[in-house]
Amino acid sequence: MTSDTNLNDTDGIIATIENRDKPGQAVAIKYLRDRNAFVTSGIRTYFDEKEILIPAHLVAIDFQRIGTIVSAILEKLSRAQEKETTFDYEPRFEVLDKVYVLTECGEYVELSIAET
Repeated sequence: MTSDTNLNDTDGIIATIENRDKPGQAVAIKYLRDRNAFVTSGIRTYFDEKEILIPAHLVAIDFQRIGTIVSAILEKLSRAQEKETTFDYEPRFEVLDKVYVLTECGEYVELSIAET
């Protein structure tokens, strides 16, 4: 089974983030056992951007913070779409005194904590 197939079913969904302004637009966060990671499902569909891959240990450390990060990224994607401007994933950003990076990883962008 490919990861694309895994993303299209509902198995492994741990959370869903819905767009406040467009209630039918929801992005799921799913567990990918073969990658020991979580991945968004819906960013490609709604925004034609790469899905976000989140290593399982980051979710285990702070589920709430990871949800906040994904929500903030989705808000930026939605604003760019509304304004018909281009969107680029921010490669480095800070959330509550921790620096995170997003790096290209094949069909995904991978979230990680920046090396100090």
